[in-house]
Order: sequence, then structure tokens, then C-alpha cells
Amino acid sequence: MSVIVIIKFPGARIERFREVYDRNVEVMKGISAEGRSKGALHHQFVEDQNGEVMVIDEWGSTEEFEGFFGAQEDIKKVVDEMGLTGQPTTVSYQAVDTPDRF
Repeated sequence: MSVIVIIKFPGARIERFREVYDRNVEVMKGISAEGRSKGALHHQFVEDQNGEVMVIDEWGSTEEFEGFFGAQEDIKKVVDEMGLTGQPTTVSYQAVDTPDRF
């Protein structure tokens, strides 16, 4: 069963995120393509109630995610531009397969 991974980027405000993303569209597309090739099933950015950016991903396994995220240098470069106030944190959740899942 897959895992849901939530990545929080402390201090990554949505306005700054949009600026950085717009400057790095092709890099972000490349990161996404690499993630898919390494086991990512779903990926999206979200804004929390405080205006900070988070990522919600679904991966085949925690190991696939950790192998990708830990070694991906372009992510580190883009994140450095966002002005974080702390290190990114991740939380993983094992998906539960039920008949009503979609």
C-alpha cells in the first residue's frame, strides 16, 4: 500500500513561493518528472491556514520518497530561495485500502 507524505517548509510564504516557482518552472517540471520515475504517484503544493506552503505527495513507499528527496539537489536549490525559517519536515502516513477510497 502507498504512503502519503506531507512536507512542511517553515517560513515558505505563498507569495515568495510563487515568485520562486515562476523563476524555476522548468526546474520544477524536471523535479516532478524525476519524482514520477522514482515512485511518486501524486504530488501537489498546498497553502495552509497561515499562508505557508506544504507539499502533499503519494509514493509507493517511504523508502522511495526518502531516496528521492534526500538525493534531489534541485529541490535543495529551489528551497534555499524561499527564505525558510527552519529545516523542512516530513510526516508519512500509510494509506489504508478500503472499498470507498478514490
